Order: sequence, then C-alpha cells, then structure tokens
Amino acid sequence: MTTQAAVTLTDAEPIELRRTTVDRYCGAVRDAQCSEFWWYMIGLVNQRSRRKPFQDGEGRWWWHVKPGFVWPVDYLTPIARASEAPPGRLLLGWQYPVGEAEANSRVHLNVIHDLSGYDLDRIGHKKRRNTIRKALRELAIAPADPADRAFSAEACEVWNSHVRRTGWNTPMSVEEFQATWMELASCPGTTVLAAREQAEGGALCAWLIARVIDDTVFIDTLTSHTDRLASSPNDGLVFLCLLSAARLGVRHAHYALKSKVETLEAFKQGLGFVPHPFASRLRLRFPVGPLLRMFKPAIYKRLLGDESWSA
Repeated sequence: MTTQAAVTLTDAEPIELRRTTVDRYCGAVRDAQCSEFWWYMIGLVNQRSRRKPFQDGEGRWWWHVKPGFVWPVDYLTPIARASEAPPGRLLLGWQYPVGEAEANSRVHLNVIHDLSGYDLDRIGHKKRRNTIRKALRELAIAPADPADRAFSAEACEVWNSHVRRTGWNTPMSVEEFQATWMELASCPGTTVLAAREQAEGGALCAWLIARVIDDTVFIDTLTSHTDRLASSPNDGLVFLCLLSAARLGVRHAHYALKSKVETLEAFKQGLGFVPHPFASRLRLRFPVGPLLRMFKPAIYKRLLGDESWSA
C-alpha cells in the first residue's frame, strides 16, 4: 500500500499537496481519455455527453457544469467583458461572475475567501474541533497513489458503499472505477488523500480528491465507507487538506455549489466554508429560458440563484 505515515495534531506537519496552473490542469483534463473535469461527475453524466474544457478568445478556460451549459473555471474573479458566447459547440447557455451592476443572477458557491492561518482556531464549534482531534488521533491520513491497483480496488469499495448510503451518483465495477481513477495519478495539481484505521493493514475508511489550481484548493470528491465512520474520517480529511493548503500559501478554498442537503451544508460550514452568492451574468440561448421557466421552474430558479428553488 502506498500511504505515508499518519499525521496527528501533535506533529502538525502539513501534507504535501500537488499544485498546478489552470492551463496545465485544463490541458491535462482535455487530453485525458476517461476523466471528467471534476471526478465526482463520473457516473452523473452519460459518457456520450461528456465535454472537455475549452478556452475562449482571451485564453479563459470554461468547463461544462452540465452538457451545453458552461462556467469559467475561475469563478472567484469577476469578468469585465464576456458578452459574446464562449467558443463551445452546441452551447445552450453560459454564466460567469461579474460586478454587481452587471448581475442578473447569483451563484451560491461554498468558499473560504482567505485560508491564511487556517487551523483549529478557525473552527467555530468546540464539538467540531473535538471531532477533528478524534479523527487525526485515531486515523492514519496520508497521500496515496491512484495508480496502485490494490488501493484503487479498496477505493472502489468505499465509493460503492457511499453511493448506496447516500443515493448520490452511481455504483461502479472495479474495472469501470479504475479506468478513470488511475488517470488521477498523472493529473497535475491532484492529490488523493486516504484515511485508514491505525492498525497495521487498517481498512480504508474514506478518501478525498483535492485539486490545487493557481491560488485555490478545490474539494473535488469526498467519499466514506458506511461502516467505517466512527472516527469521523470526513472531518479529518477536509480539515487536514485545508490546513495543508494554507501552509502551502494557497489563498482560497472552494467546495462546490450550495446544495439543498442541510446536513452536507452544515458539514461544510462547520469547517469554515460560507455559501457566497457570487454576482453573475446568466445568458441562455432562445428558447431555452422560456422553456425552462414553463416546464422546469425549479431549474430556472436555481440558475438565477433564487434560494426558493430548494423549498
């Protein structure tokens, strides 16, 4: 197995996270045979519908949130000028961050705006701090090699257990899982963290895919085994990832779009993330907007950032 020594609060040694630029990351994903832009999208998007990241005329990278609908990779920086459609094929719409005066929508992303000095003192609740201490005391958390077939088979078992528990995404055979999982080993800026039971040969409890792109650490995919949650591996993995990114000098953290799952959002906020409503410009090709308003009003409200979509 390819995990390193356990990391505890007494060591306070950050994990070495791989870091890259947006050009290198998007170029690697564009050229990958199997991988999607974020790994968690595997199973959510039909393979025939996959779209690779692409650049516009100003060199800005965009990615497909859904087939035919794109965001810029950097959603933390307002775009001064993006009135024309990005040069993607069959685009139904696009959305991008803007100044307040140009906004016609909001995108609620879970972010930490400033990671500097991130440690346990940034965790607001004593119970959550104790949970993190317990995880780092009882688990061995370290980088692992996705190209290791034995490890990838364990990771697949954890994935399928997570899917059965949550009903999110789809289960996979080991062969399906490994086809895209092993590409993570050569993807720039990508680190897979594994949380194991401390005993020798301890079972894999959870794993996390972290991406450090330019000045932002992205929580790509976090997955845990249903029968191995007693030591709170999710808390330990995300906290140690953020601590390590802060020590690396990374400024921002990003943990996906705000969802309507209250327990998931409470977990993120407990670790310091805030659901920030980014001022945005939404552009939909005719007749996409009218059709969504008529037949898929919840989706249309979601695009606008109207939080009543989840009611």
